[in-house]
Amino acid sequence: MLKTNITIASTDRELFGTTIRQQTKDGMLNLSDLVESYTQNRVKNGWPEKNITAIMESDKETLFYLLEKQGLIKLQIRSFIEEIENQGFAKYMKSLGVYKTTGARHTKTVWVNPYIWVMVAMELNPIFKAEVIGWLTDSLIINRIEAGRFYKELGSAMKRFDNVDYVKVAMGLNHCIFNKHETGARDKASKDQLKDMERLEAKLAYAIEAGFITSFDQLLKELRNEWKRRNLTESMVATQLKN
Repeated sequence: MLKTNITIASTDRELFGTTIRQQTKDGMLNLSDLVESYTQNRVKNGWPEKNITAIMESDKETLFYLLEKQGLIKLQIRSFIEEIENQGFAKYMKSLGVYKTTGARHTKTVWVNPYIWVMVAMELNPIFKAEVIGWLTDSLIINRIEAGRFYKELGSAMKRFDNVDYVKVAMGLNHCIFNKHETGARDKASKDQLKDMERLEAKLAYAIEAGFITSFDQLLKELRNEWKRRNLTESMVATQLKN
């Protein structure tokens, strides 16, 4: 099956030299990356040490309104605070789907809802805060990548075909966008490349739904034609530049 929750880790998502990973399906941002970014710059610039967990737990009122705004909780604020005290912060946040850990013992990393991530980042340091505001505005929140949604739409559209080979489709898409297929190519894609991927997948899903593509073999043919069109255009541009 096509992967529906890509982890974006391209270099255009760096914050003070640290790449901040984001998952496209749920928008979760990597809190461990934020800690690493702050720690490296704290040592360089003499900033005070900060306890990230303490920041999240200390401002329960802001946390409540952030989650309520997203429709993730229906409780009154007093009940919300009681749930945190009774269940523990991490456990309760996990139950709400706004906090999770992935990886094994030595690769464990923490992901949080993007609103919580921003709340924490804003409390670290004025210089860091200014950098985060610009970074978010430029590349994360306004221009959020929703590639996972288009993977899902294309995968759903292909269900009407017999003998679908999802690996071949993934390879075809990667060749069109990156001109190659290799493990992890999408994870390190730039914003522009992922947006290009979105457009291509949306176009193919629409063509299937509208009846312009009526078989899996025809879908593969369209992917091959798309690759040829893109390479022809690139060759023409290269020739013009030489002349």
